[in-house]
Amino acid sequence: MHILHGRAGSLIPHLWRDGIEAARGETVAITTAHCIPDRQWVDGLLRLRLDNAAGIGGVIDNDPHSDAKSWAIFMQRYISYAPPRQAGEVSEIAADNAVYRRADIMEHADLLKRGFWEPSFHARFRAAGKSLRLEPALRVLHRNRYTAAQFFAQRFAHGREFGLARAVRLGMARRFALISLAPVLPLVFLGKIVRAVRAHGVYVAWLPRAWFWLLFFLLAWGMGEARGYLASLSTVR
Repeated sequence: MHILHGRAGSLIPHLWRDGIEAARGETVAITTAHCIPDRQWVDGLLRLRLDNAAGIGGVIDNDPHSDAKSWAIFMQRYISYAPPRQAGEVSEIAADNAVYRRADIMEHADLLKRGFWEPSFHARFRAAGKSLRLEPALRVLHRNRYTAAQFFAQRFAHGREFGLARAVRLGMARRFALISLAPVLPLVFLGKIVRAVRAHGVYVAWLPRAWFWLLFFLLAWGMGEARGYLASLSTVR
């Protein structure tokens, strides 16, 4: 086992980048301390073949003993990957429970310099005709370790990166349009999450208790995304 020490203040995508760069295998498996693998996780990874996919992701369930804050974090981050799910090709996977073909990641050194922000890589993979797959047998349990302040800061940072990556592909007129719409982003995201939770059904009982934290963390994302759009104005397309 080779243990790496990340720089102070590193976000999870920065630590993933460091691990991916240090790895020497054909595939790299990625998770976080917030996601506890089940006993079959490693064996399941070893059985997977990525011949026709750049990455394969698994499902993420939530610790049933979580408090309202932790449920809000789960709903915001992982409701799209909650079991039960069917195996097959998907447009997105969660890097918190995934395995990738390392060569496909290393092809995009310009992205990797900023960290392994998986949505940007997934967009590149799809543009190159490479697929992503979901494998429900790959299971982890989300057990939150963030304080409210830590997750707020994380959501702001991730929202900023998303906004910047999205905006630099657009013309200036569309960038200004996105900036003007930024104040309504938290409500738009809240609506999507509520619909996803209700469609899933299992976690609906936690929605009333998670409202406050959902709005609080979605506000952080919306502020971060708006900051990313503003930062993009100094980037000429």
